[in-house]
Amino acid sequence: MTAASLFDGHDAAINIMRRIIPDHSGVEVMHLGHDRSVEGSGGVPFKEDTQAIAMTGYQGGHSLSISSTCSTCTEGEEGAGHIKIFGGGGGTILPSEMEELPGYGITRLYGG
Repeated sequence: MTAASLFDGHDAAINIMRRIIPDHSGVEVMHLGHDRSVEGSGGVPFKEDTQAIAMTGYQGGHSLSISSTCSTCTEGEEGAGHIKIFGGGGGTILPSEMEELPGYGITRLYGG
């Protein structure tokens, strides 16, 4: 599942990835669109047997959104601890955040 929290042009990476992933892995990608959060997606990740969530952050606030998503998946009533969470954000994720975020349960964090 992919979704973008903003629609500001920087979300282009998620549009590229949702096309690359199926081509190279055969995995189906469900894109929920823009201005979406896990909480605001109506439980789609849990209803659709989602195996992974890809998140991107370019405008700040990524630490909160990634940690919140991890908490929703691991602590939520849906029992979605199996969902792998991947995040990235180019040069906006600070080295200290690169060290902190894996502690929330993120599978892999990409920074630059």
